Order: sequence, then structure tokens, then C-alpha cells
Amino acid sequence: MNNEIYKFLKFTNMLADEARKISLKYFKKKIDVINKSKNEFDPVTIADTKIQLRLNELIVKNYPEHSVLGEEESLIKHNPYEWCIDPIDGTKSFIQGVPLWGTLISLSKRGNIILGVADIPALNERYVGYKNNAYKIVNGKKTKLKVSKNKKISKSILNTTSPYLFANKNDQKSFEKLGKRVRSIRLGGDCYSYCLLADGHVDIVVESGLNPWDIRALEPIIINAGGILKTWNNESIFTGGKIIACNNKELFKICSKILN
Repeated sequence: MNNEIYKFLKFTNMLADEARKISLKYFKKKIDVINKSKNEFDPVTIADTKIQLRLNELIVKNYPEHSVLGEEESLIKHNPYEWCIDPIDGTKSFIQGVPLWGTLISLSKRGNIILGVADIPALNERYVGYKNNAYKIVNGKKTKLKVSKNKKISKSILNTTSPYLFANKNDQKSFEKLGKRVRSIRLGGDCYSYCLLADGHVDIVVESGLNPWDIRALEPIIINAGGILKTWNNESIFTGGKIIACNNKELFKICSKILN
């Protein structure tokens, strides 16, 4: 498995490089935005679709038997290995010129996520997690990731993209309860909030209504940095849903109790 994981890691970094070339070509440019939803604003751009098509093409070429679950296009096959791709996590940030969006790529084997990469092109940062390893690459320099040591809810920094994106009003109210217990709240981070948690700058990230491609890639990064990533009910995040990321189990238990 060791040799295999390094082979997959090299390939995943190549996928992230390819995605970065496409996304940066369209970032802060005037591009058409299509709304995928009738009930809310769920944007998709040419950058999203081009990245998905390119990564799918490369996976089919190199691992034709593997399954692909993508936000914009999936290639589902009966195979132990499944790639999960969010071409641009934070498309709203992307179209507004905010640099906190990223490309999320993960690989799972029989339902266990074995590798995750979160690439943040506009900041030239990449976050990687797999088998007891979690590190960031900034301007070509690799640094080990380690969560913060804070265990007090009253001293915690809480992040979420937006409580208005939560699945329902009850989830919003639960988030507001938690918000009253922490030191500060920061909104608008998309996938970057989870990267900041793995890097020790944020203590808690809470979200609701996530899809698998929104969260799978972040699990190996956070867990191998010493953190915890579960649903509000202490279950696997594999299918998405309500998510809590914390720097330690003590804070997770407190957050889970308040949110539930």
C-alpha cells in the first residue's frame, strides 16, 4: 500500500496542477455564470466544468476502472477505488474575486478516504493529507500541519462559510447557540477554513447540508494534523451532511452537545 499511495499522491498532485492552470486562467475575468438551482443561487462557470472534464479525462486515461464522483460530472463504476472531485469549492468566492476558493480531490478505497488534497490556487497554497501525513506546500516549501492545542470553548475561533447556507432554520439556530459560546466567529472561508484548522489557526468549523465532494478531501488533512472531522451525530462524513471539524475530541464533544 505504501508504494501505491505515493503513486496515487503523485497523480493527485498532477490533477491539482492541471486544475490550477484552468482555474487561474478564468479567475478575476469576465465570465458567464449559470445558476444550477431554481430555489437558490448555486452558480457554475466554465472553469468548474472545464476542470471537471479535464480531471475525469485524466483519471479515465490512467485508472480506467476507477469510479469518479464529481460535482459537475460523475463516472460511477463498481470498483473499490473512487475519486471525489469538487472542481471549484467556493464558486461564489471565485466569481466575486475572493481568493479563498479551492479544488478538492480525494481518493477512497472501499469507503475509506485514503488521500485528500485541497489546492488553493489564488494563494499558491496546497494542503495534503494521507496515512499519518499532513502538510502544506506554500511557494514550493513543505511544512507539517498541526492543529491548535486550545481545549476551551470560550477561547475558540469558529468558522463557517455562511449560516444562510445551512440545510434549514433549525441548523442555523443551533449554530447561533454555539456562536454565543466561542471567542469569535469568521464567515466566508469555504474549504479554506478547514485548511486553517489543520494549520492551527482555527479551532472549530461547523457546516450543514454539505455534499460528499465538499468535504471528503478535507478529512485526511484534518485527521492527520491531529484534528477530528465528523457529522454532528459523531458519524462518518463520507456522504456529507452536517459537519463538525475540531482541533480535538474534547471540543468536538462540547460542540456536538450544543448543536444537537
